Amino acid sequence: MKGRRLLHVEDDDSIAFLLRAALDEIGASISVYRVSDGEQALAFLHRSGVYQEAAPPELILLDLNLPKVDGWEVLHEIQRNEALRAIPVIVCSASQRKEDRERALSSGARRYVVKPAKFSLWLDEVKSALTSFLPALPDPSLRVQP
Repeated sequence: MKGRRLLHVEDDDSIAFLLRAALDEIGASISVYRVSDGEQALAFLHRSGVYQEAAPPELILLDLNLPKVDGWEVLHEIQRNEALRAIPVIVCSASQRKEDRERALSSGARRYVVKPAKFSLWLDEVKSALTSFLPALPDPSLRVQP
């Protein structure tokens, strides 16, 4: 697990906090780089501006409803770039709309996760999603005892 890198593109501080808490709960040792808008996400991925020295992430958790540049445009840019296209993207959205899920998956996202209201559900979603794409993480079937 050493050296794992995840880019979290999320403008909501509470969701970013829940991700960190979920990672702590499952004992995942992952470096999480967070940006809070689509413009920063693209700069990070293209290693421009303040992100020139940023190491490329192994996984991207992407919100769709972002300021400046929305998540749809970020996803589109990732798919247009051959090097970025190799990085798995998990869309994490509050939208439960079937159309959004289908559009995200057809636009290159590897998984679509609806942000659940309860922490325990969020923990299960994060465990499942991360272990699917970063297999050295703990098995998602192992439940963390409260």
